[in-house]
Amino acid sequence: MKYTTGVITLLAMAASAFALPELATMPEALAAAKEKNCNVFVDFTGTDWCTACIHLRNKIVNSPEFESAFGDKFVLVPIDFPRTPALLAKVSREEMKAREAMLYAYKIEGLPGVVLMDADGLPFEVIYGARRTPADYIPLVQAGLERLAARDAALAAAAGKTGMERARGLAAALETLPEVCRDKYADVIAEINLLDPDNVLGYRGFANSTELRISQQSALREVLDSFRGKTTPAELNASIKQLDSFLAQPDLVPEVRQDALRAVGDSYAMLRDLENMVKAYKKAYDAAPRTRTGQALERNLKYYEKLMKQK
Repeated sequence: MKYTTGVITLLAMAASAFALPELATMPEALAAAKEKNCNVFVDFTGTDWCTACIHLRNKIVNSPEFESAFGDKFVLVPIDFPRTPALLAKVSREEMKAREAMLYAYKIEGLPGVVLMDADGLPFEVIYGARRTPADYIPLVQAGLERLAARDAALAAAAGKTGMERARGLAAALETLPEVCRDKYADVIAEINLLDPDNVLGYRGFANSTELRISQQSALREVLDSFRGKTTPAELNASIKQLDSFLAQPDLVPEVRQDALRAVGDSYAMLRDLENMVKAYKKAYDAAPRTRTGQALERNLKYYEKLMKQK
């Protein structure tokens, strides 16, 4: 028994040796990143249920290949979305809402998702999903570091410039980043807008559009939570009416409209109303065809339309 315990301990030590330094909270991770002069690997995960998340952590991030490539370049902070009641009980409703808001902010539609940030908390890459092997995943992280280097080079090139020349230089720095990261650079955007009063570069209102999307997604989540687990025909029809009321808002951003319409389609699916389900899914796809949800809906619609023709 002692031998077995010793082997397990050694294996655990070997596994942990390849992990990135892990911090419990974002403030702690940012402080550690500043101290170590490195970046932050923000891991949106479901530690107790998400098999892809567990694979990402155990087989990729904790691999010797990953440690060799990035062990001194990142600290890790998990943003967990547990489902086990005991773990859920440890997360306040306010904290879970804050975590969900981060998901919405980076358009992470399914776990796992990773956001790479510098030590100031400014994001420079978002990686959606896991991959099969470290060799598949490492280039994605390396590409993020290359974006960071390009951002910093562009910011350095903009230094000392004035007026629209500086505004264009700052915009060039933002354009090295994924679009979902750009609105987090509030100070840069504010300076661009100050230097570009005619909005030639199109950054006026850029950050506000993200705030609107996050607010609407949070409101939709409350609607969905209100009828979670309700499966009788009466309850499902009531949920459709509730979603129709939500969809009546004139200023819904496309991604939120898509999520609400998909939920309508899901309700019709549970009612076995194939025709209305397909109609709702088509509207959901049309709302934002280029999102990951839109791409999934496109695949599903082909299957359902084929099924309807066979009837």
